[in-house]
Amino acid sequence: MGFKHWLDQYKRELRDSVYKKAQLRSILFFVVGVLGFTLIAGFLFKQSPTRPPVGRAAIVSDFPSGSWFNTSEPISLYDQLKGHVVVVLFNDFNTLSDLEDMTRLAEVDSVFQDYSVACIVVTVGVEQSQTEALIEQWGIDFPLLADPDSMAMSGFGVSAAPGVVVIDTASRVAARYYEDWQNAPLEEVIRDLLDQGVATRSLAVEKFIP
Repeated sequence: MGFKHWLDQYKRELRDSVYKKAQLRSILFFVVGVLGFTLIAGFLFKQSPTRPPVGRAAIVSDFPSGSWFNTSEPISLYDQLKGHVVVVLFNDFNTLSDLEDMTRLAEVDSVFQDYSVACIVVTVGVEQSQTEALIEQWGIDFPLLADPDSMAMSGFGVSAAPGVVVIDTASRVAARYYEDWQNAPLEEVIRDLLDQGVATRSLAVEKFIP
């Protein structure tokens, strides 16, 4: 009787011991799994590519040194045009369709003639000696920069002509358009930029008159 009692007790202790070992092993595996998952997740997160900041392009470079026409002085985005919404048309004036570009630019200028909005023309690949004749031929009365070496195009990130760049009141590129830019909703874009300029108090109080 005593031996059987001892044997039963031994079996119970043995079962309890096996159960405790299994329980301890399960807990150990769980802890190791959690640590492993944490390390792997941290590594993957660290290796994930950084998302680019959302927003407009960085502040653009200024107009390069060159010959200006239809203005009494060279024009700078950070001086005369500070706080303006600026529309810059890059054109080589090689085809009759370029007349449509000038007509469209004149429409935009007329709509915003009482606002701090400036329209600038940059001639691409046109020598300075030919610029005056070109201005007369096409009837251009906007401030014009001769850019025979395409330095302005490069500085403003324009890849082809005709091309249009819209710059906000903080001198950042807000929009770029190319061949079909005449169909772009420029008026809506400019109104939005003017409203943002008012909200951020960056809009120029007085319009620059060349």
